[in-house]
This record gives sequence, structure tokens and C-alpha cells, in this order.
Amino acid sequence: MTDLALPILFLFIAFIYSSVGLGGGSAYTALLAIFGVSYQIIPTTSLTMNLIVTFVGMVHFWKNGHGRFNLILPFLITSIPMTFVAGSLDVPEIFFKLFLLA
Repeated sequence: MTDLALPILFLFIAFIYSSVGLGGGSAYTALLAIFGVSYQIIPTTSLTMNLIVTFVGMVHFWKNGHGRFNLILPFLITSIPMTFVAGSLDVPEIFFKLFLLA
């Protein structure tokens, strides 16, 4: 049963968070930590799930004519390089767990 619990909870989180326009990354991180997944795998898994959910939401948003590229361009210019900076940080396990508690 525990093998099915995590995917079912992920699906539930994706549905709930995407219904209000979010990706659910923080909830995925918390769930993976609760289920005892290695702290080295948690960020990648959470980010991947978050990207999938937000991409689906973005596609629906653009298909309905709500997207304007000139509004998101400044966010893209600053956020994309910063993701590489943040991804290159090597956080020790103790700090990772402390960040989760905060």
C-alpha cells in the first residue's frame, strides 16, 4: 500500500495546487521528506513535479489567450540564471533538514 500512497498523494497535491494556479513544490518536498526519501533526490523530484504541473497550467493559460510575453520577459531574464546559481549550491543534509523545519 505504501508503494501506491506517494503517487496518489502526488496526484492529489497536483490537482489541488494547480486548481489555484500553483505547482505544489513545497508540498512535494514535505511529502518526500515524510516518506524518508534521500535528501539528495528530493529537490530534483520536487522540481520535476512542479515543472510538470505548472507547464500544464501555463499551456491552458496561453491557449485561453491570457498570456502576454512582454509581461513575463523580465521574470524569465532574471529567474533562469538564478535557478542555475541555486542549483549549483551544495547544501549539507543537516541544513537541508533545518530548512524544511523552517
